[in-house]
Amino acid sequence: MNGCLAQLQTIVYSRFLVVSVLFFFNHMSALNFNPAPSYVVFLAMALKKRGTGVMIQSPSIFESLGMWYSGNTRCSIPYLYFLQVILILRLILYQISSLKIPSPSAESVNPISDESPPADPSSDESPTADPTFDESPLSAPAANPVNTTAPEPRRSHRVSTLPSHLCDFHCFSAFATLHEPHTFREASSDPLWQQAMKEELDALLKTGTWDLVDLPAGKSAIGCKWVYKIKTRSDGTVDRYKARLVAKGFTQEYGIDYEETFAPVARLSSVRTLIAVSASRHWPLFQMDVKNAFLNGELTEEVYMQLPPSFSQPPGFSPKVCRLRRALYGLKQAPRAWFAKFSSTISQHGFSASSYDSALFFRRSDHGITLLLLYVDDMIITGDDVQGIQDLKRFLGQHFEMKDLGPLSYFLSLEDSKIVDTPIEYNNRLNTHDGEPLPDATLYRQLVGSLVYLTVTRPDISYAVHIVSQFMAAPRSLHYAAVLRILRYLKGTLFHGLHFSSQSSLTLQAYSDADWAGDPTDRRSTTGYCFLLGDSLISWRSKKQFVVARSSTEAEYRALADTTAELLWLRWLLQDLGIDCSTAVPIHCDNRSAIQIAHNDVFHERTKHIEIDCHFVRHHLLQGTLQLRSVSSQDQLADIFTKPMPLGRFRDLISKLKLVSVHPT
Repeated sequence: MNGCLAQLQTIVYSRFLVVSVLFFFNHMSALNFNPAPSYVVFLAMALKKRGTGVMIQSPSIFESLGMWYSGNTRCSIPYLYFLQVILILRLILYQISSLKIPSPSAESVNPISDESPPADPSSDESPTADPTFDESPLSAPAANPVNTTAPEPRRSHRVSTLPSHLCDFHCFSAFATLHEPHTFREASSDPLWQQAMKEELDALLKTGTWDLVDLPAGKSAIGCKWVYKIKTRSDGTVDRYKARLVAKGFTQEYGIDYEETFAPVARLSSVRTLIAVSASRHWPLFQMDVKNAFLNGELTEEVYMQLPPSFSQPPGFSPKVCRLRRALYGLKQAPRAWFAKFSSTISQHGFSASSYDSALFFRRSDHGITLLLLYVDDMIITGDDVQGIQDLKRFLGQHFEMKDLGPLSYFLSLEDSKIVDTPIEYNNRLNTHDGEPLPDATLYRQLVGSLVYLTVTRPDISYAVHIVSQFMAAPRSLHYAAVLRILRYLKGTLFHGLHFSSQSSLTLQAYSDADWAGDPTDRRSTTGYCFLLGDSLISWRSKKQFVVARSSTEAEYRALADTTAELLWLRWLLQDLGIDCSTAVPIHCDNRSAIQIAHNDVFHERTKHIEIDCHFVRHHLLQGTLQLRSVSSQDQLADIFTKPMPLGRFRDLISKLKLVSVHPT
């Protein structure tokens, strides 16, 4: 893109003093996103001449996608940038077109009505005779006096409608008005951001985050910066302007100003399991948020930081630095310090941490059980001890600055182009050499990263996202097309989500499957499994196996071993939630050979290379932890996590997994 702009400056800007450049594209194909250009408009002033002019270039200057011509020089625009520019310009143009244009002034030229006849193409009049291109001096007196009162312009009464090629897009006023500054100098000129920075500094000083001291000899102070974010509501309106002071933790040195950094967070399977149990037992679910959570963490290391921009120190003193007493955002040890502070505080209220998920805390009493699941600074609170929940909320409010968000809720918003019925094309096997290399992989990686997070509540896209995430290092055009297909599928299923029924039982069962040698690049197999608590889907996985399986039975047995490991963890977690798991958990497998190997206590050369997995599965089979059940391929629910599905089969599986559509009212 930078090379393209450089060539534009050389060609166009050397001939004209460009006031504005507008690229407008008439339509975009909904199938392949190929834009078809209509015209290009330059508003410019010719060098060494008087007056301004409008140049309109025809479609002949375009040859193909990503190629722009001017004269004999060609400028190549990268595909992804081109796509983004097209979409953004189209949205802006539609937004501008919806504005009411004020009536022209008396000095303006009378507009041509929509009913006016077109100009005669056979006319001999030169285009330069148009007053717009008048090269006379601006100060030249008029030859004849003119009437200063302009006649009333004629206006069209036609109804303006949205073009069909823009029906898949929506433009909001916030699109062009909201701006988040990137530097302190930029933000300091806006009163709104000035107030946001003042509130952040007040909070830091209130909690005693630092002391102003002289920098000791032999010590170094890390830097800091402001990060600005506009918080919006669900309808797109501005909620608040947030400014956060962040330490430049990337300059910290291990053993000097930080030690350990690991901090536990709740497993997403724990979140889904807790919600499923609460729904089945009709427990209330509440959500709370800790304001400036990391500032509650107490530092044990000696950390010095430079003064924040705009922070004034007392006059007449030597230059000071901040000796940090509490964990500031950006420090490497900040998450660990916050979790340690929360764990020690919640234990004072009689809560214990689960041995199987360190972010799950529970307290049992004569009135019932109270559960708290912590995910960084967000927490879910539930249980059958109503008074215990209220006491917990008051206790947290006394020790931290809390925000009670009320009953647990979830929002999801995503939008793209044409709708498709499946997230990945049937029998589509991508490899590392498909298509042309992308000139810039940034957008691809951002999209895939967002999709990975979305799989938390969308098991139907797990396999497709698992496939496209394998090409993050060097994505190509066909890989990008596969990502766009996932987005198109999501547009048609915006309101799909997991259903946790209050009528569901709490019986655990599992499905295990594998796609043997399905990867065309390295012929490794794909493991897929899912766990249901009654009718509620609480855990699933789609992952390529680490080694190449020499038979379908071997691939299925490795999948069984992974499923057994997840089963053990879920049983332990459910016990902490008060669920009885003393009976054997059924694992459904559609490979009879794998089931027979698990029941056979004789090893031979054909099973020696998977002997460890055999011992692992067989041990828990004999212990009564699990039981293996044969299931037909048609009833194998884990099939959706191992391979692309035809439409009918795909819809059948997502229906059995209780993925439902609930439109908001």
